[in-house]
Amino acid sequence: MVVVNVGSCIGCRRCERSCPINGITFNEFPIKCMHCDRNPCLYACPENAIERINNKVVVIKDKCVGCGLCALACPFGAIRIDGVAIKCNGCYKRDVEICKEVCPTGAINNLEEILNNKIQNTVNKFNKLYYLYANAK
Repeated sequence: MVVVNVGSCIGCRRCERSCPINGITFNEFPIKCMHCDRNPCLYACPENAIERINNKVVVIKDKCVGCGLCALACPFGAIRIDGVAIKCNGCYKRDVEICKEVCPTGAINNLEEILNNKIQNTVNKFNKLYYLYANAK
């Protein structure tokens, strides 16, 4: 899952300009598809026009009829309808997403990286507290 750290985002819009799908923004911040494990958009699509490919949720434009049910089902507002559904496909044919490559501040990250960093910081703090407590005796 890829997320945008709005605290690091400077609003340069490089991610949006470089996105071959023309990404979606809200208040100058990019909205990325979360490629959910339980993707509501996929289940809402009556035409089976949304598939999971290479662990990314992808709209198959040839199947899409533009009904908008996927956009209604998306909890993140990451789908827009312009004749057909348009959303981030996670650059499913590439190793690294284009938006991540062009972001000058590294604001676009994998959620797993963010969570692992937070967990490591928490563990480090507990280790320091334990060290202080153990040596205070």
